Amino acid sequence: MRKTLLAFISALFCLALGTSAHAADVKTMSIITMNDTPQLLEVKDGLIKGLAAHGYVEGKNLKVDFKSAQGNFGTAQQIVRQFIGEKPDVIVTITTPTSQAAVAATKDIPIIFTTVTDPLKSKLVPRLKHPGGNASGISDLVPTERQLDIVKEIVPNLKRLGLVYDPSLDNARSTVESVKALAPKMGFKTVESPAMGLNNVPSAGQALVGKVDAIFVPNDTTVYGAFESLVKVAQDAKLPIFTAERRSVQRGAVATVGFDFVDMGKRTADMVDKVFKGTKPGDMDVQYMKDLPNSLALYVNKESAEKMGVKLSPALLKRAAQVF
Repeated sequence: MRKTLLAFISALFCLALGTSAHAADVKTMSIITMNDTPQLLEVKDGLIKGLAAHGYVEGKNLKVDFKSAQGNFGTAQQIVRQFIGEKPDVIVTITTPTSQAAVAATKDIPIIFTTVTDPLKSKLVPRLKHPGGNASGISDLVPTERQLDIVKEIVPNLKRLGLVYDPSLDNARSTVESVKALAPKMGFKTVESPAMGLNNVPSAGQALVGKVDAIFVPNDTTVYGAFESLVKVAQDAKLPIFTAERRSVQRGAVATVGFDFVDMGKRTADMVDKVFKGTKPGDMDVQYMKDLPNSLALYVNKESAEKMGVKLSPALLKRAAQVF
């Protein structure tokens, strides 16, 4: 009887050890996005695919908690606090506002940010090389001049360019400042139309009708959250819209020079993999997608261009990586 009892206790002990070892092998990742717009969901999908390529499979040795703040910064702060209480191995923040919420809330849990236009101006890191602290990540900054070159090519008589954006967003303001700085030497003036909140996006577009020759939208989670409403305004007014990212071209913008967001997610996964293996985010340089090989490409929407009153040349269509 005693031998049987000892054997039973030994078996329980071994089972407990095995369960503990298995739990230790499971990595935990919390992901927050400001909005669940298509392009941001593509980043998340690319992240999961990239980690699978590194051997981390969701449901096996990877536990993922994904939440959207639905455009509300207060909600983003609440989600971040919840994540901190759960103590994941890493927090991945998609967009600038969620990154700011996380960096402000914890100095201990590793943070990898992505789709952030200007990490320095957003005060996510003090420097780009070996930033120190618990945060690093990837910027989606695109050379604005290359995007404006496409606008000028498609709208050669451009005199006034409308800018629809949410001025409360650091990343959007950063791009707008860049456009305004380039405008004089590129021969056009800018007209700003703020969109504070999703419901104001179509009226911001409508306010530009008859005043500008084209509209440009920077990387802006507010405007992209209601982008189809802006596209309808532009199509009805025969006013071409250009944007700073690829997925919005698929959703109705005329063209952009931009990145593949699934690929951006995979690049983010490379950094998360290093965190899982023990590297501190502060020891990793901030990466810019524009500096990575073959990351930038031209995307156009031929059908939407026609509805907005512009024609895409055969030469431009031939250069495009994708025609929607």
